Amino acid sequence: MKKIILLLLMLLLVLNSGYAAKVADLEEINKPELMEIVGDTLLIVEGAEIYSYDLKGLKFKKKFGRKGEGPGELKITPSMANYIIPLKDSFLIASIDKAIVFTKDGKVLKEFKIPLFTSFIYPVKENFIGMKFKPGEKGIAWFELTVLDKDMKSVKVFHKQKMSGGQNRVDLTFDGVGIAVFRDRIYVENSPAGFDILVFDLKGEKTANITKDFQKVKFSEIHKKRAIEKLKESPVIRDLGWENFSKLVKITNGEYLPLIQDMIIDNGKIYLKTNTVKDDNVEFIVIDLKGNIIDKIYLPEPFGADFGNKIFGRPARFYKIYKDKYYYLKENIDEEMWELYKVDIDLK
Repeated sequence: MKKIILLLLMLLLVLNSGYAAKVADLEEINKPELMEIVGDTLLIVEGAEIYSYDLKGLKFKKKFGRKGEGPGELKITPSMANYIIPLKDSFLIASIDKAIVFTKDGKVLKEFKIPLFTSFIYPVKENFIGMKFKPGEKGIAWFELTVLDKDMKSVKVFHKQKMSGGQNRVDLTFDGVGIAVFRDRIYVENSPAGFDILVFDLKGEKTANITKDFQKVKFSEIHKKRAIEKLKESPVIRDLGWENFSKLVKITNGEYLPLIQDMIIDNGKIYLKTNTVKDDNVEFIVIDLKGNIIDKIYLPEPFGADFGNKIFGRPARFYKIYKDKYYYLKENIDEEMWELYKVDIDLK
């Protein structure tokens, strides 16, 4: 009887998680830093280079982009990936100091400079949404979300968040700023306040506040072990060596885990990744644009973003939720191959 109950519970978990199927071997990829989907094209960033695949047939199309400081070139910054923002028929890729708009086939449309200490930009109509890093006193820094005009001049600061951790400190419960833009609204996950999402219009005026009364999760030794294991996955830390790295910084943690770890909007639904993990599947709470809970699902936990990307709010994800499908990259260490998997999301 116990075996039957256990099998039923496992079956329910599988049904609510979705079946992960490998859909492609990505033989061209060596050290990916993120993946993104633009229309019918899968894009994978590796340094200053972009690998393009046909999403339907998952065939490799071409590689473009190059390292440098000249026209059409991007800098490479350790632990800070050159991230992609999908546009209508093109995409923007941003380095530490410059952004380039490419067609999906790799043709440069335009490029422009990014102001100093601006760690994230998102084009909205003729303006931009930007996240600025503000060095503070006594090693405590701030992040500011601001509306920028077409010349990257600040028009309005609409949200501020104190940076956890500090100089030479690594906070294992670090809570970054998550931003998603959908239609004419900006969604900001404000997890330092709990399960809280702030909604603004494109001028930076607050229009709504989505909150849920979820219980905080205490940071345990198990969480600490998992967080350190993920931290060790960072290419920069691997190159430096964990013992050397741990001597340079002080590793700390808060009392609780942030309730929201990441946020993606797809097909008018907000997917909120939490810190709850079961059998290598991570929980996503799915809500509509008004905040009503649609479902709670478990999906395979993706490869973690580098810590520097988390700190500076750069969307360097190894997964993408696109048209009710969950795509993610997985490293096959034995075969020395990166693989692409897909899960069909089945909501209630």
